Amino acid sequence: MSESLTGLRIGIAGASGTLGRELLSVFSDRRFPVQELLAFATQASVGEEVELGGESVAIEPAPKTLRGLDLLMVCTPQAAAMDLVRDALHSEVPCIDCTGAMAASSEVPLYIADLCSPDLIRKAPVVASPAGVSLAWAHVLAAIEGASGIERVVGTVLHSVSRVGRAGIDALSSETLNLLNQIDTPRTNVFPNEVAFDSFALPGELAGDRAARSESDLIRDIRRLVATDLAIAVTSVQVPTFTGDGSALAVQTKRPLSVEQAQELFRKAPGLEVWDESEGNVGPSTRETAGQDFATVGRVRPDPSVENGLLLWVAADTLRLAAINAAKIAETRLGTG
Repeated sequence: MSESLTGLRIGIAGASGTLGRELLSVFSDRRFPVQELLAFATQASVGEEVELGGESVAIEPAPKTLRGLDLLMVCTPQAAAMDLVRDALHSEVPCIDCTGAMAASSEVPLYIADLCSPDLIRKAPVVASPAGVSLAWAHVLAAIEGASGIERVVGTVLHSVSRVGRAGIDALSSETLNLLNQIDTPRTNVFPNEVAFDSFALPGELAGDRAARSESDLIRDIRRLVATDLAIAVTSVQVPTFTGDGSALAVQTKRPLSVEQAQELFRKAPGLEVWDESEGNVGPSTRETAGQDFATVGRVRPDPSVENGLLLWVAADTLRLAAINAAKIAETRLGTG
């Protein structure tokens, strides 16, 4: 690595995936002090290259031991994350799980760097970083909860295909080109339906409440991050966009909160920007948030159907949010921020 990136030996598991590459981009932007980067992934990705600080790093097979690393960042699919976290613990290597796999464990703290005490992060051997949609919602809802309390939240998430990584992006690309050229598209197992020029509610995967996994995970995360007893309902919709997620939220507060008061809360809250709706501006669109380090809140208005109700729209590059939060946790954990 170059002399401008000196100090730490960092491992990134799943470095060839969309989240791993985005995390490396954030590390470069924030000049994270890396002396040696161990970038590894499955055998299918070995030999590919990723970039950190303008230098190329080859993807390697998973190492036999993690000992000697200052930190392990886990960006793999969830199914592979548990073993990696266990290996890090056995090797006494601090670990940040960016996959959502450890968020279900009450023994593993789930943190947003902007919303928790740095001391909590420094003491934890393993920290779970929330998924991007959870980050966008939590910044908004934490601001409201602190000011007026929350009675109930109902939300619909419009997911881009990047939620399933490179396979989702490749599937949308090939389906779009094939449809435009009137070529039959082979069925894949990436999505339950063809996604190009279409949208659909994600199918229920969990017995009992018939929720999609993404819906259940989001509810769990928000209760851990904002309020454990929060009444919340979520619908996840797949849309044919490459990156960026949008959420329509209906929030009922315990105490009155005007539109103007809510907008002022969002302006002061970390990780948020309020959309300028002057001059007939209709945003924020998910495409306009690409590469942004914050979620954008717009269309804040009263909900006339309930007492103390607000309606709002949140757009964010949730992949970027996830990488930013993971990098901030890493900086706090290692004292480099």
